[in-house]
Amino acid sequence: IPVSDRIYGIAIADASGHGLPAALQVRDVYTGLRMGVARDFKIVRTVERLNLIIHQSRMTTKFVSLFYGEIEEEGNFIYVNAGHPPPLHFHEGGVTTLKQTGMVLGPSATSTYSRGFLSLARGDALLLFTDGIVEATDPRGREFGIERLKKAFTALRERPADEIPRQIIEGVKEFTKGADPEDDRTVVVVKRVSTGPPVPPSSASS
Repeated sequence: IPVSDRIYGIAIADASGHGLPAALQVRDVYTGLRMGVARDFKIVRTVERLNLIIHQSRMTTKFVSLFYGEIEEEGNFIYVNAGHPPPLHFHEGGVTTLKQTGMVLGPSATSTYSRGFLSLARGDALLLFTDGIVEATDPRGREFGIERLKKAFTALRERPADEIPRQIIEGVKEFTKGADPEDDRTVVVVKRVSTGPPVPPSSASS
């Protein structure tokens, strides 16, 4: 989501349930984010407004996890994690988990959210994903899990960002022996490759 000439918004969301109601709810979340950006709302206020809208919704899907952040060209990154699986920050010192800063959107009209901060150095990367990635199981019932996801990304890290999401999803498909997904699988990769303007994030879904 372009915020300004030097800031990009990055979002990933996942609604409870399946089918059209869940898809429409996630669509509404992304629409709300764009409206918040257009009105120059702060990200915490935007997320709190989205929570109230979903809470008051007449749709059957009442729970939506959301991770939304804004990255400046200097590498400064501010985010809100509303109950979404914690993204992974790969950096020179290892891997850091971006913890939740509030509960999922929808259950409570009075939910509050806080911001998280980090600095993306040159060469750092962010890996965002839905729980359909880590909860995918092989024929023996073993989950793909966070550790396999970390190893998969590490093996692909030097590749262009637009190749990595699809490669990870293919790896999950191979792990499950091609079984139909029980949940949506989405991966978003953000890499800081220079000191210039941030490169738009790359994503893939299945």
